[in-house]
Amino acid sequence: MNVYKALIIFTIAFTLNVGIGFSQTMPYEKPEWGAYTEGEEGFLMAHVVNWPEDGKLVIDRAIKPREARLLSDPDKKIKIKIKLIDDKLTVLLPEKAPSSQISVVKIQLIPNDDWANFGRYRKANKELKAPTKKENRVVFMGNSITEKWVMFHADFFTENNYVGRGISGQTSSQMLLRFKPDVVNLNPKAVVIHAGTNDIAGNRGPISIAEIADNIFSMAEIAKANNIKVVLASVLPASSYSWSPSVEPIEKISELNGLIKAYAKKNNIVYLDYYTPMVNADKGLIKAYGRDTVHPNLDGYAIMEPLVKAAIKKALKK
Repeated sequence: MNVYKALIIFTIAFTLNVGIGFSQTMPYEKPEWGAYTEGEEGFLMAHVVNWPEDGKLVIDRAIKPREARLLSDPDKKIKIKIKLIDDKLTVLLPEKAPSSQISVVKIQLIPNDDWANFGRYRKANKELKAPTKKENRVVFMGNSITEKWVMFHADFFTENNYVGRGISGQTSSQMLLRFKPDVVNLNPKAVVIHAGTNDIAGNRGPISIAEIADNIFSMAEIAKANNIKVVLASVLPASSYSWSPSVEPIEKISELNGLIKAYAKKNNIVYLDYYTPMVNADKGLIKAYGRDTVHPNLDGYAIMEPLVKAAIKKALKK
């Protein structure tokens, strides 16, 4: 018996005998046939001590499996079927157990995270009344800079009929995915799109400046297709990211802003330049305008507010 097998046998035996361990840490009901443990990210391990005679292994109904394989399969090529049988989630194992004393079924789970965070504004969107014909509703699509703006100066949004739909940490890819429920479906007259800095910071992995720009342009095109006027905002200056210290953003921000500005000019879209009035001599955010090197404070938002109001007014006239 190898060391791994001996360790699993001991651990499960200990768990079954004293009632602690796997059963206390798993969110699933402890099975009679063995125990569950966490595998690598996105996987659940089913340790089968008592092999079912008919090969039908009933697992917790709360588990969301994508596929399963036996670890005893040396090439991991044979998928095990999982079906609902009499409303029981059933793993169809071979009727004959592998020769090992304990067999492990590796279950790949369906991801349950809301990657684009559709749920963040679902309730608020549902409760938001439809705009009247004369109402110039404007949605602000963005990241934490937009989200905190609503928190720090809510009156600016309510008094101007602006709707904030910023989510902290979000990238342009995530915004593009939620653009329809969080912008189009709210029936605004205009949208202010402010995205890109979290992409540059690498919040969701590597992405090129051109790909970031394409995401932003795609949002603009979706808006225009739905008769929504567009304001494309520049990325704010940033000299560094505290949460991503290896990234040097200065030149990347400049490059992205250049692409956004050129696209706006070519497509008769209003370009909103936050960058110029808020940049210091070192191409970072002016200290007096920021809570850190990235996020504006109230004084920073005070600079941005008349700029965005003028840009919206211009866009609505186009």
